[in-house]
Amino acid sequence: MADDKQGTPGMVSGLTQMFVAQLRAVTEGLENLAGGGERLPAARSALLLPGALSAAQVTSIADSVAAQRRSIEALKAQLSAFDEQLALLERILDPFAEWIRTWADVEEQLVTMQRRPEAEGS
Repeated sequence: MADDKQGTPGMVSGLTQMFVAQLRAVTEGLENLAGGGERLPAARSALLLPGALSAAQVTSIADSVAAQRRSIEALKAQLSAFDEQLALLERILDPFAEWIRTWADVEEQLVTMQRRPEAEGS
């Protein structure tokens, strides 16, 4: 019984190493078959292939895109409200600007009238 307990960790470790070696051999064989024996450059092999994406990753990407679109819709609504506020301000400022121009004309006439008597008296 003592031998079984001591042999079990070594046996599991040996089986694991054998499984990893077989898996590595199969993977290298598939790489050779797919690539004609040539390894992909590091930059290209770093890219994820579409088949390597899990359903959870695709769902996460889709959720992210949907969230970005909702964000854009919210920004559109905010910009629309801001545009309406600016249009209202513009409608308010147009008569005010006209009134200011009229007032400036009146002030200029008053200043001109005050200067004329001084010029006549000299």
